Amino acid sequence: MHISLHHTFALVAAQSLITGVLGDFSGPSFPAPRDLTSDQSLVKTAWNSVTKAIEAQVCGPSPCNKRKRASGSSILEAARNITFSIGLISIHDPKAPSLQFHHTSPEIAVSTKGTTKVDDKSIYRVASITKVFTVLAGLLKLSDAEWERPLSNILAPLSNQNNNGGVLSTPWDKITMRALAAQIGGVPRDGFPNLGEIALQIRQTNASEARVMAITGLPPSSIIDPLSIPPCAAYVERNENCPAEPYLQGVANRAPTFSPWSTPAYTNNGFTLLGLAMAAVTNQTIGKLYQDNILDPLAMASTFSDPPPTSEYPRSVIVDADTGFVQPNGIFVSSGGVFSTTQDLARFGTGILNSTLLAPERTRRWLKPVSHTARLQYAVGAPWEIIRHVSPVTNKVTDMYTKSGDSGLYSSWLVLMPEYGFGFSILAAGTSLSRFEVVATLADTVSQALLPALQQQAEAEAARNIAGTYEYSGPGELNSTLVLTAAKDTAGVVISSWVSNGTDVMPYLTTIAGPAPHRLLPSVDYDARPGQVAFRRVGNVDSPATSTGGLETGALFAGPGMAAADWVLIDASTYYGAGLSLFVFDVASDGKATAVTIPVYRVTLSRSA
Repeated sequence: MHISLHHTFALVAAQSLITGVLGDFSGPSFPAPRDLTSDQSLVKTAWNSVTKAIEAQVCGPSPCNKRKRASGSSILEAARNITFSIGLISIHDPKAPSLQFHHTSPEIAVSTKGTTKVDDKSIYRVASITKVFTVLAGLLKLSDAEWERPLSNILAPLSNQNNNGGVLSTPWDKITMRALAAQIGGVPRDGFPNLGEIALQIRQTNASEARVMAITGLPPSSIIDPLSIPPCAAYVERNENCPAEPYLQGVANRAPTFSPWSTPAYTNNGFTLLGLAMAAVTNQTIGKLYQDNILDPLAMASTFSDPPPTSEYPRSVIVDADTGFVQPNGIFVSSGGVFSTTQDLARFGTGILNSTLLAPERTRRWLKPVSHTARLQYAVGAPWEIIRHVSPVTNKVTDMYTKSGDSGLYSSWLVLMPEYGFGFSILAAGTSLSRFEVVATLADTVSQALLPALQQQAEAEAARNIAGTYEYSGPGELNSTLVLTAAKDTAGVVISSWVSNGTDVMPYLTTIAGPAPHRLLPSVDYDARPGQVAFRRVGNVDSPATSTGGLETGALFAGPGMAAADWVLIDASTYYGAGLSLFVFDVASDGKATAVTIPVYRVTLSRSA
């Protein structure tokens, strides 16, 4: 039964004294766009534009159909000598992976081993994108209790470490697998020895130790120093994989970089240790964990945890014909050993965003920061490198969950944007010393072109699917109408007018939430209840005058960013148990709203236009 609301609300007054700028909670401004690939899609238009610009930079007499390469000094010009593949990912538009860009460099075009022209089925080393595979396999196989087991309780060589060295001793009994996954365990960056090991470099280049000592001031080696000649050194010099036992012996007494759970610090060694610990706990190799829990369920038949067999060489991107894909990864698989394709990474990214393997709430938990760096727009997850993009138009923040990779002759990026159900991958290979810089620039170029297009496409679809006039059409007479619009460059569906039972509600909204626009943002979309989407009403968007590049200026504690933040005040005002900010839309299979229920008014309004 509908309750007539002619009288003034009996509301909690916390919001009534607050006016001005409010701070949005994190999340989408509109439902994610579904059309990324039709000729009418703004995303496809942006994709065509950005790939045309990239092609103009990399194109030469071959292999770009004899188009003239654009002039200029852009870093993208260096991309001509790098082979790379870019592909889109979407859970809302199954045709999105068809939007691809591939460039074959001159050195691959004349390769005597492997493919001479790349496409979405070409196999690259994905380097540290592997770390995402490792964490996902752990989420699928390890219990919460196992994630919290210290390494000294799992890997025997780490249980006998010397704890008398104070700050020089790594506390293996305090470092858990969860800490390693989030790169906040404080363990040494690389296993001993590594490419940064000066003593190893001296022996490999036949340089005189005395000469190096004279240049650097370093002391001579000492046979009584257990760190001088780690057990793995002999294997590395013979170009062999170091087994687990000597590897662990070599890192056991290394000094930590930080105390566990104090600050994030990138560590390949941490993911090698994580892989060894996962294998010990599950009694399965890391390759089998990948295969059984990720690759087979997602039909990723072109992804390998070791170099692909020679039968796959005709579609493999092999830069060095003498070494092929180099030797098997051994114990380093879990840090950077996976090989994959653009097509398979689209399946992988879709599987993550669509919660194909993990329950939706576990996926949402995984796609969250664990810690922060000193840069306000760069956080760290497990193992995500989280980059915060700030719209120059609306100041809206979009979190991009990324993982970069760079190993030997290969570089890569995987970029996921959960609020759009969208992402892209870049795989690259080449001998160019600027390879990783080029790939990072490509990631910037693609994201800066597509993020505004995604937002604009979401606005356009919201204008068609959510905006409109909603009127009471139930029994009896009730003068209740809600008009919603999706104006350009406004972060959210806007309440243009609202009459409830003959009462203009707009002046009341201004009283409790400041001046217009009053916006609705998506808040809950339950997988178990398709056809309904909840929105929450919020106040004004931060204006450019009160923020700089997404960073608040002025008061930090007393300013609107804290005292009147939407995340603090959301659902604070209620009326007989219903939140004043809640709106629930009935949505058809095509995404179009048919009605809205406003629980605080105990009324459902049908969409009439």
